[in-house]
Order: sequence, then C-alpha cells, then structure tokens
Amino acid sequence: MQTHLPPHLSEIQPLRAVGALALDWALIACCFAGAIYFAHPVAYLVAAILIARTQLALAVLMHESAHGLLTRTRRVNDFVGQVFTAAPLMLSMFSYRTGHMRHHRAPMAGNDPVAVVFGIADYPVPRKELAWRLFKDLTSIGYFLSVRDFMGGKYRDVMPKGPSQPATGAFVLASIVVSNGILLGALAAAGHPGLYLGLWILPALTLLQVFARVRAITEHAGYPETKDQTQNARSVVRPSWQTFFFGPHAIHYHIEHHQHVRAPFYHLQEVHEVMKAQGVLPTANLYRGYAQVLRDVTT
Repeated sequence: MQTHLPPHLSEIQPLRAVGALALDWALIACCFAGAIYFAHPVAYLVAAILIARTQLALAVLMHESAHGLLTRTRRVNDFVGQVFTAAPLMLSMFSYRTGHMRHHRAPMAGNDPVAVVFGIADYPVPRKELAWRLFKDLTSIGYFLSVRDFMGGKYRDVMPKGPSQPATGAFVLASIVVSNGILLGALAAAGHPGLYLGLWILPALTLLQVFARVRAITEHAGYPETKDQTQNARSVVRPSWQTFFFGPHAIHYHIEHHQHVRAPFYHLQEVHEVMKAQGVLPTANLYRGYAQVLRDVTT
C-alpha cells in the first residue's frame, strides 16, 4: 500500500548529505590520528572497528548516490558518489546502481542481486550456519570466496551489465587509484604508511563484511518475493548504538526506503512517522534491535 508523503520529504538538501559525508571522513581521520597518537593495541582495535563501521556508512552514501539523492544535479551526484564514497572502497557506484535498481524492482526474486550476492535467499538457516558465515566474514575468508565467485562468473546471470562507456570505466579506475593513493600518501607523510593496510584494507576485508552481512540479513532475509514491498523488508525503528554500527544514515528504516525511494536518508525517520500514522507499516516487520532479527531468521 502506497502512502502519501508531504512534498518536503522528497526534497534533496545537498548540504545535509555533504555534511554527513564530511563527518564520516572526519571520524575516519580521527581514528587514524588516535591510533598514531596512542600507538596501543586497544587504540588500533577501536580504530579498526570505527573505521569499518564508517566504511559501511560510506557504502550507504554510495547507495544514496545510486538513487541520485546526494545532490540535485545528476552529474555532481555521480561525481561525489564515486569519488568520495565508492572509490575509497574500491567500488564502482555505476555498476552498483544497475544491480541495485534490479533489486528495487523485485526484492528477493530469483534474480535479485542483493539476495544472491549477499546470500540471504536461503533463510531461515541453523544458528550454527549463521555463526559459520559470520566467522568467514570476520576472517576475510568470505570476502575472497566472493571475489572467486565473481571472477568465476557465478553471478553472471543476476548481475546486470554496468555502463559500457569507456570514459566511465576510466573515471572509476582513476578515482579508485587517486583516492586510495591520497589516503596512503597522507599516512606515509605522517610516518605510518602501514596503517593503510592495517586500518583501512584489513577492516574492509573483515569487520566491514560482518557489518554488511548483518545489515543485509536485517533488511530482507527470510522473506519471499511479493509485490507488496512492505511485506518483505524490515525496519529497525529505534535508533541506537546498534543502528550506528549496522544501519548508519537511517538505512535501518528499510521498509520506508523501499516504499519511498525518492526520500533522502535524512528524511526517513519522518517518513517512518508518517507511514506509522497512516497505519501502513506491518507490525511484524518492525524491530527494536538486530539480535531479535538474527533470532527470527535462524533455527
């Protein structure tokens, strides 16, 4: 059931998006600075956790860019999304966009890239199986198995082809090289180039994979394909430390996002309140935390 939103909830406010992006990068900078200053294992661990969480936050802003919601101008939106969110994670926002649009057309369908690539089509699963999957993520085994599957063509049938323009491909490659080169260069200038591997690459291969899996499970796992997308998505409705780590930038309001894809992330909490007042949110799909979701999708 579609709801009517006040027009201001679809209004793009670029300064809010750019401000959120700037805060993410400020947190990353503070994590590196803290690790350098304290030079202690606890400081490294805290920095790694926060950096992985903020890498997920960058991925969520890449998602906003894929929907064209960062800025009002498409060209600027795509530039900011690729250079400042996707490229540091060695991703292409343009390729992500093509797969993500298919996901929105039919979540949890047989050719839904999100369901297939994140492996959420077979839930509920035994809790031992979930623990094994999370262990593979935490140890980076899952990441390298996924790379192997991509290279081997396992997802060829579900991943729509991205933009074929050579200029786009060159821009993506250049943005990845330059953004990571700047990060490595800045750490080298500070006398700690090894932190690029230890606190950027390693968290991305391990902790980020855990955060991303929990997020993906929470959004759709265990639900069937259905035309009513309020029925095969979940929302975590209480912002907390849990949403800070697993649902940054209000992505935890996921029913609301699927129903109103033109609502930027900073409006989703208000979208939730409007939908709640109109009585169109399925109570069974509303959660207060992630542990409850993981219990419900395991046996």
